[in-house]
Amino acid sequence: MKLDPEERIIGAALEQAEVDDTNERRAGARIDFKPEGHAKVTITISRELVEQARALGLTTWELFAEAIRLAVPGAIEVPAHIPRDGTDGSA
Repeated sequence: MKLDPEERIIGAALEQAEVDDTNERRAGARIDFKPEGHAKVTITISRELVEQARALGLTTWELFAEAIRLAVPGAIEVPAHIPRDGTDGSA
C-alpha cells in the first residue's frame, strides 16, 4: 500500500514519538492487532539500556525481562537488574 505524503509525515512523527518515549523510559512496547486474529508485539529498547546491560553482563533474557518491566510497569513481577541511575547497585 502506498502512502500519500501527509500519511508519511504522520507516520514519521508517530515513529519519532515512540523513539522519544523509549529513550525517556528506556524501553517501550507496541501491540498491533492483526485482522487474521493474532497480534504482533514490538519491544523497543534504548541504546542506554542495552549498554548498561552489557556492562553488567546481563543475559539476553535478563535484558528482555528488564525491558518488559520498564515498558509495562506492574504487568509482571520481575526484579530490577539495572538501576535507574545507571550504576550497578553495588556499594
